[in-house]
Amino acid sequence: MTRSLPRLAGAITAASVTLAASVTTVGTLGAGIASAGPCSEMFGNFGSLLEHRTGAGMATGSLGSLGSSGDSGSIGSTSRALGSADRSGSLVRELEAGSLGNGLSGSLDPMVGSVYGMPPWIIGEEGTVPVLRGPTRFEQLVTGPTSPSESLSRFGVGGTDLGIMWDNGDPDAPRMLMAFGDTMGDCTVPGTQWRSNVLFRSADTDLTDGITIDSAAMGTDGLAKSIVPRSGLPGEVTIIPTAGIAVNGVQYLRFMSVAHWGQPGSWTTNYSGLAYSTDDGENWTVAPSMARPITDIVPTGAGAPGVDAAWRGAQMSSFLTTDEHLYEYLTPSGRQGGAIVARAPLDGSPAADDLEAPGAPPTAGVLDPGAYEYWDGTEWVSDIRAARRVLPAPASEISTMWNEHLGKYTAMYAQGYDSVVLRTAGRPEGPWSAPTTLVDYSLLPGVYGAFMHPWAQGEDLYYLVTTWNAYNVFLVRTRLPEVFPDRSRSARGVAPAPPETEVVRQVPVSELVDGVVPTE
Repeated sequence: MTRSLPRLAGAITAASVTLAASVTTVGTLGAGIASAGPCSEMFGNFGSLLEHRTGAGMATGSLGSLGSSGDSGSIGSTSRALGSADRSGSLVRELEAGSLGNGLSGSLDPMVGSVYGMPPWIIGEEGTVPVLRGPTRFEQLVTGPTSPSESLSRFGVGGTDLGIMWDNGDPDAPRMLMAFGDTMGDCTVPGTQWRSNVLFRSADTDLTDGITIDSAAMGTDGLAKSIVPRSGLPGEVTIIPTAGIAVNGVQYLRFMSVAHWGQPGSWTTNYSGLAYSTDDGENWTVAPSMARPITDIVPTGAGAPGVDAAWRGAQMSSFLTTDEHLYEYLTPSGRQGGAIVARAPLDGSPAADDLEAPGAPPTAGVLDPGAYEYWDGTEWVSDIRAARRVLPAPASEISTMWNEHLGKYTAMYAQGYDSVVLRTAGRPEGPWSAPTTLVDYSLLPGVYGAFMHPWAQGEDLYYLVTTWNAYNVFLVRTRLPEVFPDRSRSARGVAPAPPETEVVRQVPVSELVDGVVPTE
């Protein structure tokens, strides 16, 4: 329902008062007292939603009058920081986009969501999960206090995002490894349980009843640990995983060193790095020679290449393997760029024994930076500067794999602020099909980081997504026959459009039983 400007301003003012009354203080913010909830204090590590990331001067003490319609820096303002009905104000843009630049799913009504969609967890409230009708449905909460994994009590994970999945490649003990991003723990206990990244494992092959988490890479404090800890040096706020793959019994993880969370959908990185594990993801070693630095702010280690602007388009990754090659889809940091593709031969890649032997790790196969070549639109070449896009902008946080049901390579990603889409191709370098929308942002804003489950090879495509509203990860299912109907049925005409997914209602995550999302 469209609101008039006076009613909109009133809603903002009421929400502001509610916010000021319900949050705890992280710092002194002006003459007033407003700040974020306890979980946001942990999140300050990568830029709190209520600190320097906003344009309202909240970190420097210029909140002004909370109910005001004109004071500079006021949360309740209908101009300046919050902007007007056109939602152009800087704070509005920040709150709608979140610290990671994702559209938020809250409401203009403070009784339903929070200030212009401020995520409930930032002010100590709970998030919600959508009940969907159509080919795509939310199936299960995977992380969080009410998840069946009991991630908070078992691993100290109360909130997290992403969930990049790959097969560990072990024929004797096959497991799915899942790498998550910035992670919050128990927000009610003293101290910080914030971690840059964590890793879960699952041997669950039957996803029809959800996904079971078996274990996590653990620290000595009883919490799931940061598998690639941040340096702690100025100029690096966090380390975020972007891709994982197993080659010759070794686990590989691409990650990005984030220098700054910028405007919505934009962030800057210091470098893209690569780490490997020989013990099923429990412990990781960074390979400096595989770094792709674009700044010299944070050291990448002995043997790392020098800063090179050519790596700016290769800061985030997605992996897939064929019989002969590792393919790596590369995008710039942020959510505005397109993707190029590189490949490296699997032959010669070291085994776990090779990497555990004394001395420097071998440089061969996927650990040989000189072995990578790039698709220039016609052939594979050695110079990344000649690479041409295989997926157009905007494409971010890409997930790629072969899909048996479709008989195609698939690429899933967030198409900017539009939708989570799926494309298909007969070859890793493409050409790729037009995008098919799986999750439409107009119905469900705040969904991001869609990563396919490599074992989902039938008619049901399972993948993980994060909602900014709950700041946790959910298992989602899309019925592929409904999204990609048999074209033979429409041989004499235009194929009918697939049925659309619609939001039935929102359910508080605290009401989920065993993490199961209701069907209606």
